Amino acid sequence: MSVETIDQLITSISDYQSNRIFNPWSQSCPNEISNKYFLQRRKNLKAHLSCPDPLCILIGEAAGFRGARFTGVPFTSEKLLVDQAIPRVEHPKGERITTRHIPWKEPSATIVWEELHKHQVADRTILFNAVPWHPEGKDGPLTNRAPNADEKKAGQACLSLFFELFQDLPVMALSNIASESLNRLSIEHTKIRHPANGGAPLFRAGADVFIQKFLNQQQQQ
Repeated sequence: MSVETIDQLITSISDYQSNRIFNPWSQSCPNEISNKYFLQRRKNLKAHLSCPDPLCILIGEAAGFRGARFTGVPFTSEKLLVDQAIPRVEHPKGERITTRHIPWKEPSATIVWEELHKHQVADRTILFNAVPWHPEGKDGPLTNRAPNADEKKAGQACLSLFFELFQDLPVMALSNIASESLNRLSIEHTKIRHPANGGAPLFRAGADVFIQKFLNQQQQQ
């Protein structure tokens, strides 16, 4: 793994600007405790990507307003960081990111990390998004929307750089957009139901099969 390539990826992500897109690695949100926390988000993402012995990859759709918008790590909420539930990312226990009366929780993030911890692969799983940034919804910054064609195209370049770092690993894709982006890059993957909107049981079932399969393959090697 190349530290230079990780830095290049984070720089590429941080430099992107577009209307109705919040860039967690170069912008600050009004309800954050520090207006410089985007610098910490860069460190958070670098720590997450700096996995010495990765086992598998999980690719989602885009950053959400309850999750990576504030933490800088895909499928990770403020609550998970405050509770020190995310491997490799150093965050003082209980220290807040936002001024909200309680830390932001993201249901899908919670479900994903519970599954990874259950199978004891959390510390060796890398998470990323087909569109790294947060597409803000029509009702304001603290809402989500599906990324548009231009945003998906911009994300494709970052995803390509991401896979220069992590090659020949089993890949899970959560959502059609994630799967389509991987197909464009000819990245072999298994598409699994996203846990949002009632999809948690199907996500857990799909992840169970996927993780057990590659763990069994590893044991046979």
